[in-house]
Amino acid sequence: MKNLKTIIIAGIITIGAIQASAQSSYGTIKGQIINNEGEPVYGATIKITQGGALIGGTQTDENGKYTYKPLDPGQYEVLAQSMEFSTQRLSKVDVGPDRTSYVDMHVSLNTTSVVVIEGEYVKPIVDNTMITIKSISGVDLKHMPKNGNDIKGALTNIASDVSQDANGDMHVRGGRAESTALIVDGVRTPNLTGITMLAVDNLSIITGGLPAQYGDAVNGVVIVTTRDYFSGIRTKHIAENNYTEKLAIIKREKQAKIDEEKRKKEIEEEIQIENETNTKKL
Repeated sequence: MKNLKTIIIAGIITIGAIQASAQSSYGTIKGQIINNEGEPVYGATIKITQGGALIGGTQTDENGKYTYKPLDPGQYEVLAQSMEFSTQRLSKVDVGPDRTSYVDMHVSLNTTSVVVIEGEYVKPIVDNTMITIKSISGVDLKHMPKNGNDIKGALTNIASDVSQDANGDMHVRGGRAESTALIVDGVRTPNLTGITMLAVDNLSIITGGLPAQYGDAVNGVVIVTTRDYFSGIRTKHIAENNYTEKLAIIKREKQAKIDEEKRKKEIEEEIQIENETNTKKL
C-alpha cells in the first residue's frame, strides 16, 4: 500500500514538473509605441511574425504599451501599424524561454497619402527671366556681418558685382555711382542717407536686364521697402512664433529624455520582478 502511495505521489510530482517545465519554456514580447512628438500611440496594431508567417497580434493600450505571449523560443519580427503613422518593422527579435523581450518603437506621421508627380525639365527656347535680382529681408539683415551694418555694405554682401569705394560710394558692375537708381518705397531718391537698417523691411538690387520702368538707370537699381506698422507686427509675430517653437522643441527633447529614463527604469523593475518570480519557481 505504501509503495502504491509512493508511486502515485512520485507520478504527481513528475507531472507537475513536466507542466512547470512546459509553462516556463515560453517567452513574451512587450513594448511601447511612441510617436515623433513623444506621445504614446493608442490602438496601434502589433503583429508578430516568424519567417513571414503570422504568429499572432495584439493592440496597444492608452499608454501605447502592448504584450504578446506565449511564444516559443526563437527569432521573430514585430510590426507596428497605425492609420496615422508609418509602419515600423523590427526583425531578429530574440525570444528566450521564460524571458521577456522588450521591443519599443518610435513612429512618425504617415505621409504616404502625398502624391509626388515627377517629370523631366525642358529648357525653354527663349529665357524670359533675364533680370538679375538679389533680395534680402529685414529679418535676415539683422544677422549680416559687421561690414554690412549699412545698406550699401549689405548690398556688397548679397551681390558679388557691387562694390564700395573709400568715399562710401557704391558702384554696380564697375559703373559710376550716379548710374545706379535708388528707389525707396516706390519713389526715386538721390541717396540712401537717413534710412537705418532697422527701418528696412526688404532690400533688393537689380544688376542685369534692367526693366524699362526704371528709366535711365545704366548699371543697376536698388529697391528699398521700409517697414510700416503692419510689417512690424508681422515681424514681431514671426519672432515670437520662432521663439515659442524653439521653447516647444526644447521642452519636447527634455520630456523625451525623462520618458526614456522612466521607461528604462520600468523595464529594469519588470525584469527584476520576473527574475524573482522565476527564482521562487525553482
